[in-house]
This record gives sequence, structure tokens and C-alpha cells, in this order.
Amino acid sequence: MRYWAFLLVFLFLAACESTDDTYVPGRIPKETAVAIAMQANKQYPYPLSKVTRVAWRAEQGYWAIDFRDEEEDYGKFYLVNGRGRIVGVGNIQGDQYY
Repeated sequence: MRYWAFLLVFLFLAACESTDDTYVPGRIPKETAVAIAMQANKQYPYPLSKVTRVAWRAEQGYWAIDFRDEEEDYGKFYLVNGRGRIVGVGNIQGDQYY
């Protein structure tokens, strides 16, 4: 009976394991990267007030954060590395990043 209880507790704990990748040791959380990009964005909160993408690019080692206007025609993107420094900035026109 004791082994069944142990097995059930083990299965319960395994099912409760977090799959959230927002925190990884040595990398700033997603929310912090967005806050850094917001502070760097001189046009926040208006007109570029919509955060349309936040993605971790593991190959390059940075967060990619997009800010766009309400119509999503124009925008700006920021690349924030795992230590919290902005390593790239660019513009968005339609679907073109430059």
C-alpha cells in the first residue's frame, strides 16, 4: 500500500511540472525583456502601443519584441539578449523587417 501511495505522489508531482520556458537560469524573463524594450521605445505608449510578438531565439540568444501601431502597418522591433542589453533595433513596414 505504501508503494502505491508513493507511486501516486510521484505521478502527481510529475504531472505538475512546469513547461513554462519564461524562466531559464542565465536568461532574463520575457516580462523583463518587454519592459526593457518599452523603455527604449521612444514612441511608447503612443502610437506604437501594441506588442505583437515576443519570441526567444535560442540560436542567436535574444528575445525578439515587436511593437506596432493599431492598424499593424508600421512598427519597430527590438532584440534583447539574455543579459538584458539591447543588441538590435529595426523598423517594420507591413511584413518587411529592416
